[in-house]
Amino acid sequence: MDVFTLLIAAGAALFFAIRLYQVLGRRTGHTPEPQPASASDPAQAKDAEPASTPAFAGPAGAGLAAIAEADPRFDPAQFAIGARAAYTMIVEAFAKGDKDTLKPLLSKKVYDRYAAVIDERAARNETATTEIDRIAESEISGAELDGGIARVKIHFKADIATETRDADGNLVSGDLANKIDADEIWTFERPVKSKDPNWVLAGVRTV
Repeated sequence: MDVFTLLIAAGAALFFAIRLYQVLGRRTGHTPEPQPASASDPAQAKDAEPASTPAFAGPAGAGLAAIAEADPRFDPAQFAIGARAAYTMIVEAFAKGDKDTLKPLLSKKVYDRYAAVIDERAARNETATTEIDRIAESEISGAELDGGIARVKIHFKADIATETRDADGNLVSGDLANKIDADEIWTFERPVKSKDPNWVLAGVRTV
């Protein structure tokens, strides 16, 4: 199932646009700087020695490390947190037909597909409603730095309900009473040397 067919089935609708940089991959100003160990405290000094484990572990570790080296602003923990907000924003904006919100959040290829579906829905005088009951899982499942393009994959599992109605309010498809178990991997990307801090959604696939 391709990216926009899935979202037709899964639904969506958002109320405002936020640049992904505001929620993805930015270090916060409240993160305390590490304090140097006191030479008079051997135990503290020992604890301050570099850890033998890599900064980023797991299957995405090497890719995350490469991205962080190329872009010191990148913070995987903040990225994963922000990805949950991005998921809701994009899914709900698609259902609402809010192309102004979607455009800065999606790659051109993905935006063109979403916009086409939104226009087709509008031509049929249909409206979609989506309710995201919960996002059960959102974790980084992959990452890479490919020719200056940083890509991070987030595995989402969510309970979603959606329905589409015609101009007379008749149910066309879906049902808000029936939830769908969405199991997807979303890929976000950004040129690390770009002055534009935006990350964009470049692909979605089902698991």
